[in-house]
Amino acid sequence: MSYRTRGRCQLGKWLVAASLAAMFIPAFAAPTADWSYRVRPGDNIWDLAARFLKPDVPWQKLQGYNNVADPLHLPPGMTMHVPVAWLRLRPAPAKIIAVIGNATAKPADAAQAIPVVKDMSVGFGTDLVTLAGASLTLELADGSHVLMQSDSELSLDRLSEYGGTGMVDTRMRLKRGRINSDVIPLNGNAARFSVSTPNTISSVRGTHFRVVANADDGTARTEVVSGRVDVGNDKRHVMVKTGLGVATSGNAAPGQPEALLSAPELHCPQEPVSQVPFEFQWTALASAQHYRVQIAPSAKFEALLLDQVIDENKINLPDLGNGGYAIRVRGIGNNQLEGLDATCLLAIAANPQPPLVLEPQPNSKVRDARPTFRWTESQQAASYVWQLSSDPAFGQLLADDQTVHGSDKRAPQSLSYGHYFWRVASRDAQGKVGPYTKSMPFELVPNPPAPEPGAPKHERGDLVLSWPEGTPGQRYHIQLSQKTDFSKLLVDDTVSEPQLSLKKLPSGKWYVRVQTIDTDGYAGPWGPIQRTRIPCTACRWVEAGGGVVLLWLVL
Repeated sequence: MSYRTRGRCQLGKWLVAASLAAMFIPAFAAPTADWSYRVRPGDNIWDLAARFLKPDVPWQKLQGYNNVADPLHLPPGMTMHVPVAWLRLRPAPAKIIAVIGNATAKPADAAQAIPVVKDMSVGFGTDLVTLAGASLTLELADGSHVLMQSDSELSLDRLSEYGGTGMVDTRMRLKRGRINSDVIPLNGNAARFSVSTPNTISSVRGTHFRVVANADDGTARTEVVSGRVDVGNDKRHVMVKTGLGVATSGNAAPGQPEALLSAPELHCPQEPVSQVPFEFQWTALASAQHYRVQIAPSAKFEALLLDQVIDENKINLPDLGNGGYAIRVRGIGNNQLEGLDATCLLAIAANPQPPLVLEPQPNSKVRDARPTFRWTESQQAASYVWQLSSDPAFGQLLADDQTVHGSDKRAPQSLSYGHYFWRVASRDAQGKVGPYTKSMPFELVPNPPAPEPGAPKHERGDLVLSWPEGTPGQRYHIQLSQKTDFSKLLVDDTVSEPQLSLKKLPSGKWYVRVQTIDTDGYAGPWGPIQRTRIPCTACRWVEAGGGVVLLWLVL
């Protein structure tokens, strides 16, 4: 039978007696263990008892404790005091609101752990484990959040709420690893939130703090971002305020609170990031030995896409995909305490990523009046957007093809000699165009002239071939063969001087050709094939000095 039904059935019998009895109950001041409730219009004593009290606590006790003369009429605005020991206590499961990576939960009554998934409910007695690279966030009954980081193990020793009062009692045990707690200010003097490690307990009533437990050496650290945290063990307690942290060695008393490093200044990009990997930087802290960098899908940091400790004041952000992200950085001092966070919101618009460029490379020279532009094929791309311009800002487009299939594009018209710029972007199967490559300059120049060897001459018994010298830095590729198709070569070499000496060349017909290699490595066209005949008296000639041999050819 409910409190309401039972109360109404016996109301006529008890009302007078209970009212008279209440007059003789001493009026006690509300003790510190009381919970207070302000009466609202329509409240009555038995409804309040049914809502808040344990089943074995009758409504008459609540009436007497608060000196209520008329249980049918509670004045709105009146403050009712309820001993915490009388309040109904019920389980208050937590909820997994975000998870990234592999994590497991082992309920108290389960034989084996199960994978953690989003929106899972976990009750007291559950053991949570995050593996390498994993993280998750618990949302408690009062809205507080606990971020559990990689390689951590957490036991939920108590998750309770005092029914309908808004007070919760949360007690966790961090066996190893790291947690980051954002605790809603606790409502009521019976509310509690504490995190224990193997040698400390950190208790709060509403704050943002971090706890670290090292299972290897038994050390623990508590870092307070806002509010106050009582850190203690059986040896002593210390109150740690905002911006301070405390380290505790294994089996030792908590140390003295120390100032945390200030938040670094982040160089947050003002425009969406279009090229990945992207180097993200911040101003170095003089006392920082390391930095912790965390990336999350939102500024709530409910699950971490990246959680990394590095030595430098910069990091190459990986390809996270298009979208908005939050990144936070904090310094780590020589005491291993981690400092205050600096947070930056950034947008990534780098996908589909542009292909890699094959040719022409930036600042290269091109000889073809209708050059062909080549790039690699991207798995993200269904087609490509290609542009050619006479200025680096692409304000003067000479060609613009929005749908290129394949990995190359030839200029649609002949170009005059001069400087040009080109770029290419990927288009995915949904039609989204990603960022362009950087503006890549190139120069269209004429082919180097094909050298034409002059008449051969003899010097001290050698056959000397020479040709007109090109521009400084050019080299010369020479081939000598007795076959007109040059399928079998006696000489195939490159020289830096425009001449070659030969000795003891076999008699017969010989063919020679020369091409100029420009300073950028471009090999120009072969010059005309030259022919010469070596009489038997010249049979002693051979190639001289192992160098590249160019023959003067006599037609």
